[in-house]
Amino acid sequence: MKLISWNVRGLGGHEKRREVRQLVREKCPLILCIQETKCVTFDDIMCNSIWGDANVGYSFQPSLGASGGLVTLWDSSEVEVWSTTSFEHVLLIAGQFYKSNE
Repeated sequence: MKLISWNVRGLGGHEKRREVRQLVREKCPLILCIQETKCVTFDDIMCNSIWGDANVGYSFQPSLGASGGLVTLWDSSEVEVWSTTSFEHVLLIAGQFYKSNE
């Protein structure tokens, strides 16, 4: 299992998204948790620009003003997500890994 958690301190710029995408290419995580996106919106286009593959699911919590913002992305061919829940400063996903059933 590969899980990456990263405080990006802003995901709005193309350069930062390119840097995150390079990390995804190099490490091939099953789950990627990004903190401090500082993004009010996050859509399929932005998701694909980071993940670089159509086999991706994501959950998003927008930033409040100029701080915060959470995104969790996962390889949907490896991870089955049953639900996502958002609380203040917390984004949870529940599910299992297909291969191990964990």
